[in-house]
Amino acid sequence: MATVAFVSPLPPANTGIATYAAAVLEGLDQMSAPSDHSIDPVSPFEPDAGARVRAAEVGIYQIGNNVEFHGDIYALSVWHPGVVVLHDLAVDGLIWGLGEVRSPLAAPARQEAIAATPRGADHDDPLGVPWCAQLVRRARAVIVHSRFAKSYLEGIGCLTPVLVAPHPTVEREGDIERARVRGRELRAGVARPDEVVVGVAGDLNATKGIPQLLQALAHVRSTIRLVLVGRRGGWDVDAAIRDAGVGERVSVYRDVADAEFLAWLSAFDILVNLRYPHRGESSGSLVRALQVGTPTIVSAVGTYLEVPDDVAVRIGRGRPDPEELATVIDRLAGDPAGRTAIGDRARAFAHDALSPSTTAAVYVEAIDGLVSLRADPVRNAIARWARGLRAAGLGPQHAARGLGVRYAEALFELRPEPDG
Repeated sequence: MATVAFVSPLPPANTGIATYAAAVLEGLDQMSAPSDHSIDPVSPFEPDAGARVRAAEVGIYQIGNNVEFHGDIYALSVWHPGVVVLHDLAVDGLIWGLGEVRSPLAAPARQEAIAATPRGADHDDPLGVPWCAQLVRRARAVIVHSRFAKSYLEGIGCLTPVLVAPHPTVEREGDIERARVRGRELRAGVARPDEVVVGVAGDLNATKGIPQLLQALAHVRSTIRLVLVGRRGGWDVDAAIRDAGVGERVSVYRDVADAEFLAWLSAFDILVNLRYPHRGESSGSLVRALQVGTPTIVSAVGTYLEVPDDVAVRIGRGRPDPEELATVIDRLAGDPAGRTAIGDRARAFAHDALSPSTTAAVYVEAIDGLVSLRADPVRNAIARWARGLRAAGLGPQHAARGLGVRYAEALFELRPEPDG
């Protein structure tokens, strides 16, 4: 049994990772085979957060691309290494934010990211520079939401063990039923009975394909109402709507509460959930839509390719093509029975593959692995050896030349073979 500090934004913090954390904690609590680990949920905003992390045997750190919610968690994860849960592969915004608050970790993080960048990489691609390099090197284990993310980390040379835990469903059935009732009310208030409601949900920014969706409205033959629901961002969505000249067909609802957000997902006939450029994240809005059973159009890229073909409708990768998007919307708008079938399959997939207990089991695997690692006498001897070399002024460049390496090699040669 280990004491575990589970460090994350927690409800009612206005971030999807807080909702995610609550679902994982519930999954850990409800596992059919209890792990016997003692889990302490720690908000980074609590004054004793650092002391509780230092007192724990294992730290679990939820990392997103936002310095407000994750800057302090980033620092704790570097100074007290444990299990990092990486929600965004591209944490450029977080690293930039660390620089803004003058964190001593910002400059080394930038240097390490640049050093790990493959030759010829596209620096305009959010994934071209591995901004998470320092984070994953310092970690003892990394949890990601997709095979795509695991492959990316291994591709940049990450030697830290990487485990895949799917983004779990976060809503309870009772909340979904109430959302459906409220969703019908919202739908009646925003659209005529003959209109198909197409929605975008989440952070309202250009990477969600909203500019191309607004352009697509000129090509859509069906009678639709576009509804944009989500948090305000630095992007001017009102200006984009004015420039597209489609204001009479679009409604915008900003900064809605969680319950209202879920109700809107229920109100949509079609959800558009695109990413360009793709940042390696898994969409919490998509998981909620799958759980509700809302037919969803997604990009054929990265993490989205791991959603089964019959559960979502894909458009081509890269910058969304407005005409292709219009064609797909028209096809779904004209096929109510097909939308229902997609929604039924989406709900079944979410129930079977994305349960909180499935995700929680991966967390327990990571905790158990870290407990075993710390109990390994060879590992502990190697750690003391490495600290001694560092105190003497030796670094990786010296080890690469063989200085001090023979001791470590001998320890591994003497390690007993595992049973079986």
